[in-house]
Amino acid sequence: VQHLRRAYKDGRGDFGAILETNVTRVLAEIDHLDEIARAFSRYGTAPQDRAPAVAVNVGAVVLDVLALERMGDDDVRWLYDAPNEPVDIMALAQADELREVLLNLLENARLAQARSVMVSVVTDATRVTIVVHDDGTGVAADVMSRVFEPHFSTRTSGSGLGLAISRRLIEGWGGMITLVSPERGGTEVRIELQSAT
Repeated sequence: VQHLRRAYKDGRGDFGAILETNVTRVLAEIDHLDEIARAFSRYGTAPQDRAPAVAVNVGAVVLDVLALERMGDDDVRWLYDAPNEPVDIMALAQADELREVLLNLLENARLAQARSVMVSVVTDATRVTIVVHDDGTGVAADVMSRVFEPHFSTRTSGSGLGLAISRRLIEGWGGMITLVSPERGGTEVRIELQSAT
């Protein structure tokens, strides 16, 4: 919506195409918000009742999430580093849920006043690792051990469920998530998934 407003104010000649693209994305995001609402109820779902992990194109999910973030009206640089972009990088997960996890991480970076966010994808014989590094305010050492606790948030407006749900989903796929505030500043989140190739 911010992108539409900016394009209209600028009198863009291709406004019709921009409108069509943005309306399509807005409608898709409404569906996604509905899915997020259901995710809150999934948090309490027993592991055996969740959909099993399947082969997911991690590269495609990352590129889609970054494309959505780049449409926003802010000064954040959303960067992607992976072997031979774009590339099919297959790992065990659920595509919609992985998208939800990544959107949560990128939104956390934006709210931490990051100006640059780099998403890297690294592969080896058995794992696919997604690394999200931002140059935002970071996480204080005294609360680092609590960031994955349900209802814990470093923001007064946060629900405290984003990272808790993310960890529950990732561990349900047989993966793991870790978060650190490295010496170079900001926050780094690592998601390790089982390779599906």
